[in-house]
Amino acid sequence: MKQIPLFTSDESKQMDSLAITKLGFSEQTLMGMAALSVFNANEDLWNTAESIWIVCGSGGNGGDGYALAHFLYQEGYSVRVFQTSPNKNEAGKYYESLVITTLGKIGSIIDFQNETKHTKEDSVLLVDALLGTGFKSPLSKELQRIVETINDSRVFFYRLSLDSPSGWDPYNLGPEGKDSQHYVYADSIEELGTRKWENVGFIYEKDNVIPRYFESIGFPIRTHLTESNFSKKYYYEKEPEKAIQVLKRKNKAHKYSVGSALFFGGSEGMEGAILLSEKAFSRLGGGISKIYSPSKKITQLALGDDLSKMALSADFESALADPFLTKTKTILIGPGLQNYPKGLAGWNLEPGKTCILDAGAIPDSGTKLPIGDRILLTPHVGELNRLTGKIHHSIQEAYESLIPFTKSHHVYVLVKSFVSLLVCPDGSSYIWESPNPKLATMGTGDLLSGILTRYFSLDLDLSIPEVVLLALSFLDNSKQLEEPYPSAHEILTSLVETL
Repeated sequence: MKQIPLFTSDESKQMDSLAITKLGFSEQTLMGMAALSVFNANEDLWNTAESIWIVCGSGGNGGDGYALAHFLYQEGYSVRVFQTSPNKNEAGKYYESLVITTLGKIGSIIDFQNETKHTKEDSVLLVDALLGTGFKSPLSKELQRIVETINDSRVFFYRLSLDSPSGWDPYNLGPEGKDSQHYVYADSIEELGTRKWENVGFIYEKDNVIPRYFESIGFPIRTHLTESNFSKKYYYEKEPEKAIQVLKRKNKAHKYSVGSALFFGGSEGMEGAILLSEKAFSRLGGGISKIYSPSKKITQLALGDDLSKMALSADFESALADPFLTKTKTILIGPGLQNYPKGLAGWNLEPGKTCILDAGAIPDSGTKLPIGDRILLTPHVGELNRLTGKIHHSIQEAYESLIPFTKSHHVYVLVKSFVSLLVCPDGSSYIWESPNPKLATMGTGDLLSGILTRYFSLDLDLSIPEVVLLALSFLDNSKQLEEPYPSAHEILTSLVETL
């Protein structure tokens, strides 16, 4: 599993410092390399603009903007540069002076505001070089007015932010979430030198995840990453082919070797949830399974769908006493449950087995969890808030809560959202950023639980992060469905066909 590191603002600054102190780069060189990489990466974009306006702040982000302006001008583009104030960074001052020499003038913010009133609509490409990821909210009144102009003016047909959208602060979204902040509604983000943790999950008013592009400029990501005590945050890189191949049965397979699992869930009236999870497991190649449910209808419903099913109406403690449990590798608890099962709190999971807690098995804050080395909780955001007793408006806020939680309870937590986050008890975490509108329908959480159970049941000794990656990669195949709003059953049918 390839690990693509993510860096916080502070870690990015450390990496920048290491490039200078350990590798001997000058800050001026790094700034020029950053600007040149952005210039080369966006040549097609520059050609769409009648004019390019770059708005620069007083720090390193502004310096990158000045350097970019220099390259654009020298290559023949129509460029205007505006600044909030003179640059305070030594390298930034060099490129600022270069722009004054080549362009002849740098406009003020008053000039910027006035120019937007007299410029043709949809004629300007705006480059936001005001603030970097080191910004801490709130914005000053002056910067708020600049951001509002950038967002509201019809002059700008495209807004590109360097490193981070100016004003964006995922740690201080407040009770109104993202709507309470002033930040640039970037159409794309160019991350320079390091992939930025603060940008994960960035969306604006249209609820679209904004594309981010990474430009390497020679930071010592491999040579000094391990010795510098950086946090262990990573992107998941999709593995769709591996996800499919792993599920395919081998010629000598039998019902236990290809996967066995026990399912508990489905309160009265909600039996469909646990039945769907089990169906995903079995239709994706699972060998043998058994369903326990508090509902008295579960046997009838299960056998009505498939006479080969084993399903019993009983409580969770009865399921724990079933000899079948000793033969299984995986236990899924929770889909369709109304209440946290009696007997689950403090239950000791046998070594070598994996337990997934979903939906009704996600407890309230303070409730004792089961004990074991391979316990995975899969809450959506509302369940996460209930689990931790805190409200979370961003992935970054969720991470801050889950790092101590997963360590103290020795569990793994996969937060399911348009951007998903896995946090592990050793402090490592993984981001899945592949929004899929096909999954915005009832039952897809139960479907994911069944897919996870299927991968965990395989006799492959996969780690929990590896299984989560495979399950998310496999479920991502649903994007290929022609049906715009498929049901969970339709999604499952299409996934089976991929095998």
